[in-house]
Order: sequence, then structure tokens, then C-alpha cells
Amino acid sequence: MFVVNKKLFFSVIALALATLACGFPTASTPPPEINSEATQLAATIVALQLTQNAPVSASTNVAAPENPTALVAATATAPVATALPTKPMLSVSVNTNCRSGPGLKYPITGSVLTNGSSEIVAQAPGSTPYLIIRNPDGGADCWAWLEHATVAGVVNNLPILAIPPVPLGSISGFLWVEDCDDVNPANTGCINNTNSGFAEGDGAFHNELLLQGITAELFAGKCSSSTSMATAVTNANGAYKFDNLEAGTYCIVVDTFKHGNDTVLIQQFGGVFTFPNRNEPIQRHQVDLLPGKHVNGFNFGWDDFEQ
Repeated sequence: MFVVNKKLFFSVIALALATLACGFPTASTPPPEINSEATQLAATIVALQLTQNAPVSASTNVAAPENPTALVAATATAPVATALPTKPMLSVSVNTNCRSGPGLKYPITGSVLTNGSSEIVAQAPGSTPYLIIRNPDGGADCWAWLEHATVAGVVNNLPILAIPPVPLGSISGFLWVEDCDDVNPANTGCINNTNSGFAEGDGAFHNELLLQGITAELFAGKCSSSTSMATAVTNANGAYKFDNLEAGTYCIVVDTFKHGNDTVLIQQFGGVFTFPNRNEPIQRHQVDLLPGKHVNGFNFGWDDFEQ
């Protein structure tokens, strides 16, 4: 259905009637030819009006754009992807030691500083809170603690390293007898005891007699500890040694009246200790052993009474 503009329609009809009226025959003139131009004009106007009011068919084909998503793509904001580093990297918020293994029992081999980053090369097994990185200070790869660390990149595909053996150290020393002659105090190795008025050993080793058969005891922790770990007896060179020790704090004790030490110190020589703590019956050295270190010089001096 369509609607014709009434005003336009009546104007066309009026024009057609006027044209026909002008062409009616009279008695004195021959009938005129039909005005074809006016008729064609009227037909064109009517056709135009019909076309403008014609409904659009449901089957009218409308050309689709070549790319149906072009408009959407043009207006949509694409998400910006954050590029991950090609190699996983580790940085820290607090300067961090890098060790030969995971924990304080391993020596420090490098340092991770807050103003840099290091390439991660391997994972630690299980829930061990460490990653293995290129040593910032050069040398072998080292284990970095993750407490203050930030990781950028993917580490799940890196190899998992086994925890290396804990490096072991040792503590050693010797026990000597002071060679101070009470009768001739001017001899080397004597001092004057202001309390007793007698000469005593000076507490320093001067290539003097080394004492065999004295037991030293090793305790775990500071010298207030009561956790005994091992004992060692001085050999013919007066020396003792505790081997296979992990890093940590230890106490070496020589007790005048324990482990049969009195049978040698008191019964054979008599006297008192002069080193490290003069006149004390129980002598102690507290040692902070670093990973894998072998330390010596934890000695004890005894001053015998002159016969």
C-alpha cells in the first residue's frame, strides 16, 4: 500500500484537463495532436510519487561491508599486553646474600643488591624458599633467598637443582704447660701475681711442653649451653680436634675435674689454668664457625706448681 500526495495529484490532474481542453476540436479547425510532452510529464511525476511512497521489500538486498567486524574493531580499545622478559630475572628490595646452598650453613659467595637484577637459572626442590641465579659477583651460580625478592618471568620450566651437601669444618687447638720457674721468675714466660706475690706463667705459648691425655668437650651453641656433642683427647703433640662440623656456634670446654683430667693436671703437675681465663678450673672457648671453615688456635695454658 502507498499514499499519493494529494496536492501533487490534483495539480497533475488539473494540468492534464487544461491540456485536453486546449485540444478539443471546433467546427472551423481540425482536431489538434495530443500534447505528448505534457502527458509524459504528468506520467513521470505520478511514477516518481509512487516510487517515493513504495514500501521497502523484506527481500531487498543490502550490500554488507567486506569486513563485518571492521566497525567494532575501529571503536574497540585493544588490551595492551605486558611483555615478559625473555629470561626470568630476580630483584630484591633489601640487599641479600647469595650462598652456595640454601641456608646459613652454606658460605656466602655473592650479593644481590637493590639497584640491580640477576638472571634466574634454576629452581630449588620442593618448598625451599630459594632460586638459583647467575652470581652477581662472578663465579659459580648461587642460591638467593626469596624473602625480599621479586621474580619477573616464568621459572616453572627451569631445571630443579638438588640441594648440595652442607660444607663441613673443624675446630682445633692444643694444651701446653707453662715453663715458669717460681724460683727464678726472671726466666721467660713468667709474670708476677700481685695477689699471691709469686711468679706465674704469663698465659702465652713460648714453645713449651705440650700436654697429652687431657679431654676437651664440644658443646652446641654458646658457652651457656649444656648440649654436649663430642669429646676429644689431646694427643702426643698436646692437640685436639673436632671434625665434620656444620656452620654454627660451639663451645670448647676443658674442665679440671671432669673426664679424669684431674689425674693429670692435679696429681701429676698441680697448678692452675692461665689461659684463656686465669685461675678458673673450667676453661671455655666460644667459637662461631663459618660454613666449611677449619679453624685452630683455641688453646689452653696450664701453670704447674714448682716441686
